[in-house]
Amino acid sequence: MTEIRYRRLLALYPRDFRQEYGDEMLGVLMADPRPGVVQTLDIVRGAILAHLRASVTGQSQAARIVQIFGAMLLLGFSLRRLTGVVIMMATATADGYTPHVPAADWVRPVVWGVALAGAVLGWRVLGAGAATIGLTAEILVPFQSYADTPATVLYAYWLIVAAAVVLIAGLAGDDAGVLWPRGWWLVAGAAAALAVVVARAPFAFFAFGYIGSADLLTIGVTVSLLLVALLMQGRDLRRRLLCWAAPIVVSVPLVRYGFIGFIEFNMRNPDSTRLLNPLHWAVLVIVPAAAFLGAAMLTNRTAAAR
Repeated sequence: MTEIRYRRLLALYPRDFRQEYGDEMLGVLMADPRPGVVQTLDIVRGAILAHLRASVTGQSQAARIVQIFGAMLLLGFSLRRLTGVVIMMATATADGYTPHVPAADWVRPVVWGVALAGAVLGWRVLGAGAATIGLTAEILVPFQSYADTPATVLYAYWLIVAAAVVLIAGLAGDDAGVLWPRGWWLVAGAAAALAVVVARAPFAFFAFGYIGSADLLTIGVTVSLLLVALLMQGRDLRRRLLCWAAPIVVSVPLVRYGFIGFIEFNMRNPDSTRLLNPLHWAVLVIVPAAAFLGAAMLTNRTAAAR
């Protein structure tokens, strides 16, 4: 690679980081014998980590707040799933069916409740440990039916991304005592409202884009509550929170518009199921990371312009 291309790649790093280490990194990169693709991926990985570190330094407690808000949302979803299964099983009992609630539906509310407690109390090991178990559960449950219905992984994709963000935030955040962020009660209300929408018809939305009028109303209320909670934070904190939220926000349109052909094929050809290929998996991993990196670069440039 030429020096100009290296400098373009180094522009992915935060401005302060480049000013302090830019020349040194340029010299190391130009002496690196590795192939261009491997080197580029390493630069991008380093840039993402640098922005993550920048998100939790100084006065900001962004990672800790993301951990609290994210665990709160995931707890709401897990409770909604558990309630839905219990109601379905209770109804089936009337027809002589013996009710059975899968173990995962009991475990996930407990795990995300513990993760939330650890986040609020500032117990990093507890919060991160519970988030690790929660992320594992969010991945394993849809993968149980992956071979027969591959789209189940895509329907759960945004929840997997959210769980990963909560885990990373828990590892990066501080542990400076108990914290109840501003607007936490608004986020709790948004979690309850959004859980109802997603639990009602995720298949219909991702496969056909169908959202009923009641769902639209609930989404409007949910977004309004989250926006008010966001506006209650300080300016620097708001932009950091937006960076953390970017991977989750981008995950829904990514599946809805980027994988619609994959979903439709498997719906129309149940006898010849198509699984996700390596390119699909790469996109599912890279796009959320790129969304965080892009949001971080944009907010840093906006802050510098002020």
